[in-house]
Amino acid sequence: MEKQKEKIVRFSKIIYILLKIAFITLIVVGALEAFSWLWSVLKLHTEVLMIAGVEKELPLLFKLGDIKVYLPVMWESGFDFLGVRSIPAIGFDDFLQTIFIIIVLGFAKDVFKLLRENGSPFREDVVVSLKKLAVALLFVGVVSGIVPFLAAGIVWVLCLIFDYGRTLQNENDTTL
Repeated sequence: MEKQKEKIVRFSKIIYILLKIAFITLIVVGALEAFSWLWSVLKLHTEVLMIAGVEKELPLLFKLGDIKVYLPVMWESGFDFLGVRSIPAIGFDDFLQTIFIIIVLGFAKDVFKLLRENGSPFREDVVVSLKKLAVALLFVGVVSGIVPFLAAGIVWVLCLIFDYGRTLQNENDTTL
């Protein structure tokens, strides 16, 4: 039994670290998306530049002496820069999807943090965290499609299984 708990703790540590990296990365991506979207909506200061023979109006982030730093044009699809096409247009729905995924990663991180600390999935706090994760996945499904709905269903079934296991564990502990 202890060997199994050690495996759960070890695996949960690895997953927790990967989720934390993804969480931080998506926060940075979400901040860039928000910044780009706000910049394009608010029509802040831009300058016209010649890039690869094409005049392009780019938002000026800041100027330090003679050095000017421009925000990449992430919200314009199809812009060709030296033969490399820009990413598709980033809209508000993409930003919302990123926010929901950050929330889902936060709840998933909480589940694996609890497993990392104790190793037993048959606890009330793990079941509550799984329920929160399932609800968050439902909200992501509203924004992005069917896959998060299916994931929410799978997580909810796992939640029911862990809750049943918790009940059995409590009964076993009380009879001993």
